[in-house]
Amino acid sequence: MAEPYQVKPSDTLLRWLHPGQFNWEENRPTSAAFKDPEMSVDILKLTTIEESYIRAQKIGKNAVVSIEARLIFEKGLEIYHKPVEGNYAHAVVLCTKSKSIAKFLANNCEIKIYPPKT
Repeated sequence: MAEPYQVKPSDTLLRWLHPGQFNWEENRPTSAAFKDPEMSVDILKLTTIEESYIRAQKIGKNAVVSIEARLIFEKGLEIYHKPVEGNYAHAVVLCTKSKSIAKFLANNCEIKIYPPKT
């Protein structure tokens, strides 16, 4: 079995959004997209945005945003590479995320694939 990838501050992480997690007025994800205690992300170095989006669509997600790992580490959160079947790039961000941290993450991510406007 391969050694787990050690996530570095310089890594970029991808987060999938479902339709209700995007704020069109502010052109960004809502903070609700960043509140999971074990928040799933993909490590961009181990995948592509397109591959990640294809996996996202299979479970009803329709957008992809990126965030720098250093921002997550700066907030005292932990990131662990945790591959799952069919997705070696999968990782988790662990910690209970306060409203302020969730909003910080939502405000500091970059939209890679926009959700379709409804």
